[in-house]
Amino acid sequence: MRFSVDRTWRRPDNADAVVGGSPTRAFKLTPAGRGVIEAIERGDDVSTGVTGLIERLVDAGAIHPLADPSLHALNADSITAVIPVYLSDSADGSRLSQLVRSLDGLGSIIVVDDASPLPLPTLDADSTVVRVVRRDVNGGPGAARNTGLERVETSHVVFVDSDVRCTADDVVALAGWLVAANAAVMAPRVTTDDDGSALGAYEAARSPLDMGSRPARVRAGTRVGYVPAAVLLCEVAALRAMNGFDESMRTGEDVDLVWRLDAAGHRCRYEPSIEVRHARRSSMVDTLRQRMGYGESTVPLHRRHGPAVAPARGSVTSVSAWAALALGYPIIGIVTALSTAVMLAKKLRFVPDAHREALRLTAVTQLNVGRNLASAITRVWWPIALVVALVSKRARLVLCAAAVVPSLAEWWEKRPRLDPVRYTLLRTVDDAAYGAGVWRAALRNRDAGAIMPAITGPASHND
Repeated sequence: MRFSVDRTWRRPDNADAVVGGSPTRAFKLTPAGRGVIEAIERGDDVSTGVTGLIERLVDAGAIHPLADPSLHALNADSITAVIPVYLSDSADGSRLSQLVRSLDGLGSIIVVDDASPLPLPTLDADSTVVRVVRRDVNGGPGAARNTGLERVETSHVVFVDSDVRCTADDVVALAGWLVAANAAVMAPRVTTDDDGSALGAYEAARSPLDMGSRPARVRAGTRVGYVPAAVLLCEVAALRAMNGFDESMRTGEDVDLVWRLDAAGHRCRYEPSIEVRHARRSSMVDTLRQRMGYGESTVPLHRRHGPAVAPARGSVTSVSAWAALALGYPIIGIVTALSTAVMLAKKLRFVPDAHREALRLTAVTQLNVGRNLASAITRVWWPIALVVALVSKRARLVLCAAAVVPSLAEWWEKRPRLDPVRYTLLRTVDDAAYGAGVWRAALRNRDAGAIMPAITGPASHND
């Protein structure tokens, strides 16, 4: 097998130590392990006899398996496509027909009509059997996918939302990555169409379905904490062992499934080299309704997975450093951050120039925690921040900085077809709608768990 190294990968002075992954981890290498690492860095094949070290590096997100076209992969006949659909517009029917035709060549296609108010169009493909199953009662996407899963007779299933453009070739290519990673779940990159409008440009740059351009192991609390089920290739046996999707959840059921699979020991991965397209919501109202729904899913997710859904996370020292800065005590904040570097340097004694590496890691961690806290302020905590800002000038400065600085940094990084002012305004409204959903669910269920931060010990460092 061959592997690529993650962007976080560092081997200071080419020594017997590696730092990388998400959350960041340090590995001390044996002479044999160093040989494996050097082979990975050169892009050479790696023997399957060193699975212990490889598994630890893959599990940490420090390296990523590469698909090899010369190796046996899943045959298209081994994959069934399940398409859940709720047809409420004639345009949806046209997209569904096109999607079914584009998936021609897979083992079979099962379309689950989730009690649509409109009749489905005639669906057919040249070489693949298309079965339509109608549910009498609308149960949501999770229930519809489970209805299709019950009828799957192949070893693997790919769930495809009806508003996605995805082909059989995309699915087969994704299967090659799934086999290479020995994974139970593999998700491609899902990008959103830019239809020329301001909202289209914003969605193309910051869709909640787009997990970015870097491959990742999917796990709560890491850089890619979840993947959407817009397109999700899965091992059928693993899904059935977990009883499929939780049908009581109308939103967030895909996040819940991936986290349950990961907790059960199954590998879940994200591969952005395979890219599919997703149609954006038809209006701003529909977009905000979607974001509120995502926010509402955090309460049931918290009840199932605890602090995995926390709006902000970080070590007590990292959070304390930012709190001191926000309160107007920058010296205390700097000293607190430096104390983290000192503690970390002791743990990295086996790394060359451990103090410099500890300072670098501390700076990266502080930056990421700062972004995380700013996101929490503008997404989930904004009602509290707004009330405090009415009576405190410093709170107003913190709130404005949390809304503007990360947004401008993101705009500069992504360079969307949209000026920074409109991008910042849309991002603010987007985040506020998500937070409104969180608060609505929290108040309705009298459960504030999804609003609370997750504070870890002083030595925790996240990518």
